[in-house]
Amino acid sequence: MNTDFEKALAAMPQSPLADEAVAMLAAVVSNTSAPDSASRALEKGREETLAPEQRAAAAALQAYGVQCAAEVFTQGLEPQAMERAGQLRQALEAESDGDALTLLASKQEIGAEFKSRMCLAVARKCAELVAAEIERAKKGAITILNEDDAKTFEARHAEHQNQRTRAATGFLASLPTRFPSFGARLFVDIRNDVEGHIKEKYKRPDIHTAVAAMFDEAVAAMPPSMRAQAARGESGQKTPGQA
Repeated sequence: MNTDFEKALAAMPQSPLADEAVAMLAAVVSNTSAPDSASRALEKGREETLAPEQRAAAAALQAYGVQCAAEVFTQGLEPQAMERAGQLRQALEAESDGDALTLLASKQEIGAEFKSRMCLAVARKCAELVAAEIERAKKGAITILNEDDAKTFEARHAEHQNQRTRAATGFLASLPTRFPSFGARLFVDIRNDVEGHIKEKYKRPDIHTAVAAMFDEAVAAMPPSMRAQAARGESGQKTPGQA
């Protein structure tokens, strides 16, 4: 057991690290930030808030988070989006301990606060994308003079949206099996948080309905033994990293 790594995790605030990693990955995937710029920004954040002996552990957390979130954020995008996400992950891995990454992947309880917050941040981003797509659709189709080009664009856009939706629901549906000791409870906490956030930010009922459907589809995709645990209202004790 890597006791130094676990001691470093216990002494640091993990939730801000998760928020920063997911936000930077989203910027890299959308090509609004270059991977090296995002990596430097994350490194600067670690240097400003953590002791030197904690920074490699924090980089390992963020590398793990970027790897998990990239599975969702890169779906339906051009191949270069996956390449940019990979470059960011590799930069973080270079700053971290390989044993720490192995522990994070194999031991669900290690870094549980970070993992919980990372999943919440991913779900919030997915819900925002659902809302943005509905608002885009309400503005009407993009004007493309060539009819064949317009049909091709709309077909590709619809397929990309389907891919991203499947990735989001698949990620949410995986929580109970990804984290057997707290994943079902985490799913409920995330659903309550995200739906509450969306209702506060957007007043349109169709957006509320679409976000709720994303979670309903995730529940339907879970193994039967997990569905009851993930049903709304089954949350008891808060999961790590939840307020």
